Amino acid sequence: MKAAAERRASVWLIYTACVWGANVVVLKAMANEFAIVHLSAIRMAVAFGCIAAICRLTGHRIVRLSRAQFGWLSAAAALMIYAHQLLLSQGLVWSTATNGSLALSLNPVLSVLLGAALFGERLSFARMAGVTLGLLGAGIVVLNRSGADLHISGWGDALMIAAMLAYVAGGACIRHVGGRIHPLVIGFYTNLFGTLMLTVHAAFTPSFWQVDAWFPSAGVWLLVLLSALFSTALGNLAWNNGIQRLGLARTSLFINLLPLSGLLAAVGFLHERLHPAHAVGFACVLAGTWLAFRNGQATQRVAAAS
Repeated sequence: MKAAAERRASVWLIYTACVWGANVVVLKAMANEFAIVHLSAIRMAVAFGCIAAICRLTGHRIVRLSRAQFGWLSAAAALMIYAHQLLLSQGLVWSTATNGSLALSLNPVLSVLLGAALFGERLSFARMAGVTLGLLGAGIVVLNRSGADLHISGWGDALMIAAMLAYVAGGACIRHVGGRIHPLVIGFYTNLFGTLMLTVHAAFTPSFWQVDAWFPSAGVWLLVLLSALFSTALGNLAWNNGIQRLGLARTSLFINLLPLSGLLAAVGFLHERLHPAHAVGFACVLAGTWLAFRNGQATQRVAAAS
């Protein structure tokens, strides 16, 4: 039963990596049409509506939170939604999608270290080797993209790294309530709190009250809605479920797939060309993820036997 739940969580995490990789490019395009805080508030509001509808359709009761649970989920919302969305969106405006993919690729390393420091998740040689191999493969894929633009852009790169750090820290907050609250309910509350934070912030900006600021082209609105549903709502639910089922370190390994999915999206929609180095990058990412993930499974089996 537990093994089946872990397999389902893994499938959903692969889906999440695929849509998040494509969403980096989409988000950069949308950020040129909306004010950053407005874009973030809209996407989170749509995502919250989707999650609330899923909760209702699946019959999941929205439980009353204890004081400790309210604190942890509020902190997760402030980090994973409010801070992450603002920092990542603004960072992409000031930097490049290439730099953004590399910044997000640091997630597994920090998650493994944080999981070991806070939750006693084993920091084995095989796991660190897998993380390093995956990071190497992600770098190869990103740097060999057609027209890849890697440069230090000051505040843009700093904001994207800060966005990644905020997301990892938010995942650690969710880890504190995982197992006691269903991932759907966690998603409901974190998106509710995050949407409220972003909306209040947006209301204090002058352009919030300007009608023209809310009416870009219909195509941009369609991108916002699709991004909010498939990337933000379903992706965050899958990520929360992964943290609960697999732990912070093992869940973070799937971020290694993000540059690969971004590359495939660029090939499919922007007609970028594949190079031999991409095959090397793919192999490194898949081998590294398998090595670290398999090591985590073996560690759990030994712990259960003892």
